[in-house]
Amino acid sequence: MIRTQVYLPDELYRELKLLAASGKYKFSELLREGVEEVIRKKKKKAKGKHDPWKDFIGAIKGVKTDAVKDIDDYYKTGVVK
Repeated sequence: MIRTQVYLPDELYRELKLLAASGKYKFSELLREGVEEVIRKKKKKAKGKHDPWKDFIGAIKGVKTDAVKDIDDYYKTGVVK
């Protein structure tokens, strides 16, 4: 585990201390659970966002062209000489 330092608003600090004082939880445990919850929510929210690259990937998949016919048309119309 990595040790870090954070600034908490006074009220939030007092609430955490009160919960920890009840003996059911440790102060550090409450902080870790809170951080984990925020990360979980943010990841879930990010997963739901639309990724425009997903539309692009495979967009031309299934489009069939007849290259021989196309090149013949190019010669006929004078695009290629």
